[in-house]
Amino acid sequence: MTSINRRAGYLALLCTLWLATPRAGAATLFTHVSPESPQDQRTRYEQDLLRLALEETRVDFGEYQLALAPPMNRVRLLQQLAQNSYPNLIASHAWLSPSKRPHLGHVRFPITLGMLSYRVCFVNEGRQADFSQVRTLAALRTFRQVQGRGWQDALVLRHAGMQVQEVDDYERLFRLVARGRADLFCRGAGEVYQEWQRRQAMPGLALDSQIALSYPNPHLFYSHEANGAALTRVQTGLERAWRKGSLQHLWRQHFQPALDLVQPQRRHVLVLDNPYLEGIDFDYQAYFHRRLGEEADSPPGNQEQKKAP
Repeated sequence: MTSINRRAGYLALLCTLWLATPRAGAATLFTHVSPESPQDQRTRYEQDLLRLALEETRVDFGEYQLALAPPMNRVRLLQQLAQNSYPNLIASHAWLSPSKRPHLGHVRFPITLGMLSYRVCFVNEGRQADFSQVRTLAALRTFRQVQGRGWQDALVLRHAGMQVQEVDDYERLFRLVARGRADLFCRGAGEVYQEWQRRQAMPGLALDSQIALSYPNPHLFYSHEANGAALTRVQTGLERAWRKGSLQHLWRQHFQPALDLVQPQRRHVLVLDNPYLEGIDFDYQAYFHRRLGEEADSPPGNQEQKKAP
């Protein structure tokens, strides 16, 4: 064996021993989901929020690394969470009742502070004038809506008697409305700014400025129940960031442009019930942003309409 080969073998042995030896302070790997398309900006806030929670707990929980899992729709995401397919996969989802999520744990904090409880709609230009005149849920039921496959919003809308088609491809949702194959694609107030910035030149697509839908829709971080230490760390980090105000600062950085665009105080609000909050185990509304939380405070029963404050 040449001296070069002996040296290479020795270095390889040292590396193997180093990797196999437990080390104090080794970084914990966390995984987050990639965007579904190059135009998809929905995960940016969640990634920044997860990083903030991990930074807030670095001293007492140790170093961390963040990795990205491949893009996936909601149906596949729940499958990957249930199978614990990636190390400490942390992903957001609307509230899932315990019976619907065996083997999943959650962080008791509504990560968007209510922004996804307030919905504004992309509309086909040919139906824009008609939609702007809607004042009741009965009138809203005459419009054809689209939502992503596996999104809880589709269930909430159907529960209210709406016509809803579920679609796998995120980008196709916008194209269906633009081409008149659907009338509406209603989005959370925190999502619509980036989506409109990237698609306002799409022929046939418009963003309504008159109507909003509202229903309580807290989104939480989820992970496999085996990742209890990771969930505890994220919970601690979010609560700590909330008390310090750094979480609210991050929220404003991401969502103030959306609030400026949506202008909740100028819209006519239609309030829907959300029957899918069974078993929720904390007061999520206590964290809701004051300009949005009122609309989602309590479902109105038989009441069909509500004016924005």
